[in-house]
Amino acid sequence: MSRGLHRYLAVFAALAGMSAAGCVSGSLASDTGPRPAGYAWSQAGRQMVHVGEQVEFDFVLQDWAWSFQAPLGIADYCVVYVGDERIEIGPDIHGHFRFSYAFHDLPAGDAVTIRATPYQTRGSRDFMKIREQWIEGDSPYDQADRAVAFADAIRLLAYRVPVELTIARPANDLDLQSGVLKIRRTDGATTSVFIDKPDRPGFTMSGPEPDGYYRAFYQPRGNELNATGTTDVEFVMYDTLGQRHYASQTLDTP
Repeated sequence: MSRGLHRYLAVFAALAGMSAAGCVSGSLASDTGPRPAGYAWSQAGRQMVHVGEQVEFDFVLQDWAWSFQAPLGIADYCVVYVGDERIEIGPDIHGHFRFSYAFHDLPAGDAVTIRATPYQTRGSRDFMKIREQWIEGDSPYDQADRAVAFADAIRLLAYRVPVELTIARPANDLDLQSGVLKIRRTDGATTSVFIDKPDRPGFTMSGPEPDGYYRAFYQPRGNELNATGTTDVEFVMYDTLGQRHYASQTLDTP
């Protein structure tokens, strides 16, 4: 029997045994999905992620009463698939399997499934990463690692929300170089964005247009926005006589 077939049969048998015993389960959560006030993690099965956002994930074991179960002696590592990409994570000092992933290559409108399964090592690990490639061991004498809980999964849908603001053309024309766009997050972080230049990407301006308005446009990066809820944007620009002109926008960032 090939080691690959042996491995899958062993995983199937282990999962069948877990189902009967019901002794341990796994829970995957992220910091980008909807959650009650005061909670850091979301366990929602379907969540939204902004293009380019770096998301933190947390996987834990639970006992039969859905309470945290320390992995010592139960699970040595966790296998995570982000789509087809394989990642292996060991537990931290608190017994959590935590990792982060930046979704730069997930276009708006596309979705990806993140799936996590805890394993107990038996002999040598089933896979080794060599030169950025995962290689499966092929020894028929080495037991396959044991999955100790069913995989838990989160489905992420990518979205992108632009900043679009208008300012009426004043009698004394605007000084386009004076503009500052500020994106404010609920954790107190503020991103200041200036007009786009070859050596400094920023917001772009159009106008004055026939309707008498200037328009500012900016495509935020994922982690400039709140992970959930809404995000406030403020825009200030001065005219050639130093008068202040203001616009604001509230972005939906689910």
